[in-house]
Amino acid sequence: MDKQTIDTYDREAEHIAQLHSSLTPTRLYTLITEYFTKTGNTLDVGCGIGRDTQWLNQHDYPALGVDASEGMLKQAQQLYPQVHFIQDYLPDLTRLNGQTFQNLLCSAVLMHLNKAHLEQACLKLLTLLKAEGHLIISIRKTETTDHRENGKLYEPIDINTFKQFFLQHQCKILLEEQELEPSRQLTWYNVVIQNKSNPDPL
Repeated sequence: MDKQTIDTYDREAEHIAQLHSSLTPTRLYTLITEYFTKTGNTLDVGCGIGRDTQWLNQHDYPALGVDASEGMLKQAQQLYPQVHFIQDYLPDLTRLNGQTFQNLLCSAVLMHLNKAHLEQACLKLLTLLKAEGHLIISIRKTETTDHRENGKLYEPIDINTFKQFFLQHQCKILLEEQELEPSRQLTWYNVVIQNKSNPDPL
């Protein structure tokens, strides 16, 4: 995870919490309802203030939230004290070694990684995903020439290369789309991936 991005989230956590609390990712929740397995153990990577982790738990997707920013996790713990959050970050997520999840959400995270770490991060997500499990990834685009917005990195991701990575790792892409967020005029790329590797041993 890009350090300058983490520092920005730490510094502006309270302001970002106010903004995110006022936004509802309706399309993301529709995709979760359509593709995630009810009661399946769930991981929210890059949970931020915990808004989506809370929603997941309220809708029968028992979820753990993980984020790189101490400041954002502080906000999450204040807002949702009943939800479990831990601090860790891609591309390693070392605190989750040995764990696997039926449902995996990674929203607004991968564009904050340096390009050199993207493949490693995607591979880590796959090691955390159970066989036949579903991974929903949402990536926000930016038009800035320096790939920075208020200090946060928005690394361009080549979508064709991105998809090819998962196809080469025994995955099936169930959905891909571009979505315009009207309130902020932002473009998102959403993809739903299923892990088609050999079933986990009993």
